[in-house]
Amino acid sequence: MNARMISISGRAPRALRDRFVTALEGDDHAALRALAVDLGSCTDILPRAACMALGLPRGSTYALAAKTIVAP
Repeated sequence: MNARMISISGRAPRALRDRFVTALEGDDHAALRALAVDLGSCTDILPRAACMALGLPRGSTYALAAKTIVAP
């Protein structure tokens, strides 16, 4: 996958978003880093539980989550 999968509106395919949440739930850091590249501009809202797991405010986007994952 690549960033071109993000639509002009900033929405990522549901399957991509679901894989990110599944990787987060499974503590799969390698998958999270790989998926973060594709979700770096996604404006979809992250599920509440995922926000909590990452320490992000409720209503955060997948893009913010992706940036959090790849931050040094």
